[in-house]
Amino acid sequence: MPVSQTADLPASPSDAADDPLASALRDPEVRASLAVIAAHAPDIAVLVASSQALLARGRDIADNINDRVEVLRETGAGRAGLDMAAYRNLLRAFGDASPTIQTFLTSSVLRPEIVDVISRVGEAALEADRLTRQRKVSVGGALALLRQLKDPQIQETLGFFIAFARAFGREQEHPAGTSRARS
Repeated sequence: MPVSQTADLPASPSDAADDPLASALRDPEVRASLAVIAAHAPDIAVLVASSQALLARGRDIADNINDRVEVLRETGAGRAGLDMAAYRNLLRAFGDASPTIQTFLTSSVLRPEIVDVISRVGEAALEADRLTRQRKVSVGGALALLRQLKDPQIQETLGFFIAFARAFGREQEHPAGTSRARS
C-alpha cells in the first residue's frame, strides 16, 4: 500500500509544524520508544510463539500435573523420590506470577493479526541482522538518505511507522489497562 494511503503526511514543511504526528516524531522520547519496540520485535515474536505453544499444550500439561499428583497420592512423596520443597517453590512462583500471566493471556497481544505483524517485524529484523552483522555498512550522507525515500519499500515502511505512531498516540491517551482495542 502506498504511503499516501497509510498515513497523511504534511504536504509542505509549514504543514509539518501543525501536524501532531510530526511533532511527536520530533520528540526524542517517542523516537526512543519506537526504537525499543523495533529492537525487541524478535524477542516479542518468540514470546508470542512460545505462549501460543504453551496454550496449545495447556490441556496436556494439566493432565500431566494431575497424573503426577495421583502418583504422589498413591505412592507418597518420600517413596517417589520427589523433592516436595522444589514443587512448592515452583507452585508458589506460578501463583505469584498468575495475575501477570492472566493479563498477558487475555491481552490483545495474542490476537492472530497482532502475532502476524510481530512475526513479520521479527523476520525483517533477522534479515537485516544477517545482512549487516559484522559488516561495515555505510548509508552515505544526508542526501543519500533522502534518495532512499524514493524506494517504495522504504516508503511503505515509513508509512507503517507513521500510522503506528498515530495509533499508539491514541492509545496513550487512555489510562493504563483501558486500551481502546479491548473496550
